[in-house]
Amino acid sequence: MIAVASAKGSPGVTTAALLFAALWPRPSVMVECDPSGGDVALRMPGIDGEPLDPNPGLLNLVAAGRKSLYPELVSQHAEKIVGGLDVISGMTAPEQAAGLGQWGQLGLLFAHLPGTDSVVDLGRIGAETPQNALLASASAVVMMVDTVPSNVVHLRERLRKVSDSLGGVGGAPLYVVVVAPPKRSRTVSEIRDAIERSATPVAGVLHLAADDVGAGFFLGQVVGNPARTQLVRSAQPIVDELAARTTGAFRPVEQSSPEVAS
Repeated sequence: MIAVASAKGSPGVTTAALLFAALWPRPSVMVECDPSGGDVALRMPGIDGEPLDPNPGLLNLVAAGRKSLYPELVSQHAEKIVGGLDVISGMTAPEQAAGLGQWGQLGLLFAHLPGTDSVVDLGRIGAETPQNALLASASAVVMMVDTVPSNVVHLRERLRKVSDSLGGVGGAPLYVVVVAPPKRSRTVSEIRDAIERSATPVAGVLHLAADDVGAGFFLGQVVGNPARTQLVRSAQPIVDELAARTTGAFRPVEQSSPEVAS
């Protein structure tokens, strides 16, 4: 399970999670676990070009697995968006998150899918956000940030807590992805230096191009060739790095996965 989150601002966590899952070299599913409400069903058409049905999403998956969460529930509640990526859409309103008490069990579920890796959109995480419980099951965590200085400071403070959730040095790798214009590599280097000086163990600080044309594909504006956009070109080495670092966590289909008790 690859967890994608932010500490503050709106650096495009959902877009990044969709992008990483779409480029993932192994079978994957993108899951919206942002308790503030999901966007995928609102922005992405289904593989047939029609709007997604929000009903098979995360909330109904949890309801169906109220006694026991098991891997088959994921395929039963996933939909294919245009391009063929499997997604589990999130809650339609923040109020729905109040009754969802299985966050930790969801982390175990998405981390133990036979034959499939999951890329999970956690949205904005803070000291007491419920989706933090998924971090303990992650094989890698990606924290997104833009170049606004105050957002970088907030991220640097949050990284310490996230690192603790992952076990610190020797735990799952923690990455920072900076969303910045393609020609702002100096700014990215400055942010990298600031994060490295914080002494938080980070596996890498990487640059994802801020590209409105590329992002449009993940906002439902599916016209043209996304592979030629700066967004996708800059994302490919990030995905290659994440996939290589997590290859040992992949569970082939022939391996049975125990049910996760609720």
